[in-house]
Amino acid sequence: MARKSIDLRTREARRRLPLKDDPYWHTVERELSLGYRKTAAGGTWHIRQYNPATQRHPKRRFAAADDHLEADGTKVMTFSQAQRWVLEQVHTKTVEAMPGNYIVRQAVTDYIDFLHRHRKSAHDTEVKPAAYVLSTPIAGKRLDDLTPEDLENWLAGALKRRSRRNALADPSERLRRRRSTLNRVIVAFKACLNLAASNGKCRSADAWKRLKKFRGVDSARLRWLTVDETIRLQNAAAPDLHALIAAGLNSGARLGELLALRAGDYDRTSRTLLIADSKSGKPRRIPLTDAGSALFAELTAGKLEDDPLFRRSDGSAWYRVALTRAMRQACEAAKVRPVATFHTLRHTYASHLATAGVPLAFIAEALGHTDTRMVSLHYGHLSPSAVHDAIRAALPAFKSTTAGKVTHIRSRKV
Repeated sequence: MARKSIDLRTREARRRLPLKDDPYWHTVERELSLGYRKTAAGGTWHIRQYNPATQRHPKRRFAAADDHLEADGTKVMTFSQAQRWVLEQVHTKTVEAMPGNYIVRQAVTDYIDFLHRHRKSAHDTEVKPAAYVLSTPIAGKRLDDLTPEDLENWLAGALKRRSRRNALADPSERLRRRRSTLNRVIVAFKACLNLAASNGKCRSADAWKRLKKFRGVDSARLRWLTVDETIRLQNAAAPDLHALIAAGLNSGARLGELLALRAGDYDRTSRTLLIADSKSGKPRRIPLTDAGSALFAELTAGKLEDDPLFRRSDGSAWYRVALTRAMRQACEAAKVRPVATFHTLRHTYASHLATAGVPLAFIAEALGHTDTRMVSLHYGHLSPSAVHDAIRAALPAFKSTTAGKVTHIRSRKV
């Protein structure tokens, strides 16, 4: 049944309408309406258009009505101005979306919309193009005009970006980290362009087929803590940070996963910790040791099932800057050098398990990875190996008669 179109053309016609929360709608054309919401302070104009992808009619306010104010055509509009604005908006978007006029910025935003509807990874993809693509000149390029040279120039500019996070690293490590980050940006960027091509928004995808990732930059020298360092770090941390550090060491969970925990996520019977909303989108249960179970039993004591487990000492939620600052202060007080990040605790958890001979598949499951590739890349060298054992047993000791007398006071895992 078609909706009745309301007469909104004159001030007098709008004055006679009763006040109500929802807008009155005037049909402009099929699946497109101009809305008028009447309030005691004056009316506002709204636009509503059917979206076939979501099968919904999204609506939004765009200007005030000229009920009590003089129209300026921008912030305050007459009915005619509002109707013209609605038609221009729809026409402009239709023209821009036509093959040949589709630009990189639209490809990125359309792909992010697609991820919000169908995937969990929208946030990460949204952040990276915003920093590396949407703020650069390539964002305004038409897909049909893109050339391999455009993409090479974009990549060269992205390599020159500076990051505070890498400021303390040596130059070679800074370059490796930057290239590793760009590998993830390249994957996300090409996914945006490929979706546009598959939807017929451009003539060819040849321009970005030759855009390749950097090789040999994703295997970092991971920092992980010795048992002695973990004890010193916890002793130096304030009580609110101490609880979070202990949880990270005993579970290997990501920071975001820990901050999302509720008291009901700890199961005393099975001695497991439920990660209901993981990065992969699949829930998982982390088995806890006796020490881990005792920790979470203490953290959940007296709490309701929906109570959060981790809060700052003043009762507020942790946020990244506060946690980074607190971790740095705790590391300095504990003489843990180089300074560890919270993610170092996850590496520490996995590294000690690998060293103890726990199968990499088990470690991958506890960490929430879908397979063992990343675990093997980062921790495989720590796991006992028949190859390593055979070489150590068979190779003779090539002792030197001029062996030095330098002795390591301690060793550090990096």
